[in-house]
Amino acid sequence: METEIFNGKEFAKSIDDETRKLSERFRSIRGRKPLFAIVDPSGTDEAGIYGRSKIRKANNLDIEAVSIRVPPPENGFNPVEYLENTIKEISPDGIIVERPLPKWMIPGEMENIVPDYLDVEGGNVKNMGKNMMGEKVLIPATADAALRIIESLGNRFGKHVCIVNRSNIIGRPLAAALLNRDYTVTVCHSKTENLTKITKRSDIVVTATGKAGYFKREYLSEGGAVIDVGIISTENGVKGDCKQDELNGYAAFLTPVPGGVGPVTTSVVMNNFMKLAMDRIEDRLKY
Repeated sequence: METEIFNGKEFAKSIDDETRKLSERFRSIRGRKPLFAIVDPSGTDEAGIYGRSKIRKANNLDIEAVSIRVPPPENGFNPVEYLENTIKEISPDGIIVERPLPKWMIPGEMENIVPDYLDVEGGNVKNMGKNMMGEKVLIPATADAALRIIESLGNRFGKHVCIVNRSNIIGRPLAAALLNRDYTVTVCHSKTENLTKITKRSDIVVTATGKAGYFKREYLSEGGAVIDVGIISTENGVKGDCKQDELNGYAAFLTPVPGGVGPVTTSVVMNNFMKLAMDRIEDRLKY
């Protein structure tokens, strides 16, 4: 069997084309570039890498992007007040909170400081609730990237999706979004028993465990589709959850790492940012 290797960079081009058109329309109406704020509460190298990649992408799409570093709560400093005041001061058109989040932060704290109408990642409790209720809303970019790839497959593999992840930025929002589109969804995680039996009977498997090369042939059905969301830095470079050389010729469709979901995710961030910014403009133009 010949495996179709997904080309994330090619897939992302059409997303970027749409984003560029939205950016041009924004400038024609507002007379300035759209302003995208990237909140970094951890200051880690990983967060810095992700943030800089977003800034580069924004610059390529004629979007102005700024990084807001939020220091920890030391010596009476209040990071929540600092972020709230900074948002008011720069008045961005959309905001994303960069991962990983620091240990000092209360789960959901930063996301809920971001108003739902500026929430590019859909991490605000109000937006997460809308997704669970089946309403049209933005979801976290990594989950959205996987969703767009799955939808591009149509009915070629069937509509039973197994997601091996239950986080608030991948597994949970992706599961809700797929259910809203009439997919049958199974969510697995580190405490799931008999994982192999579940993944093997699924048409499409989405993996995001952070364990390099964990998924081999025995976990997957021959001729199925695999969306590998894992990005793990190893001595031999960046790897995904799947042992890709073993799955090549076994799975019918496979997203590689690197070059698969990653490029799509970065493009989706900017696309969703521009959709959010334009929705606010279009709403104002109605009145």
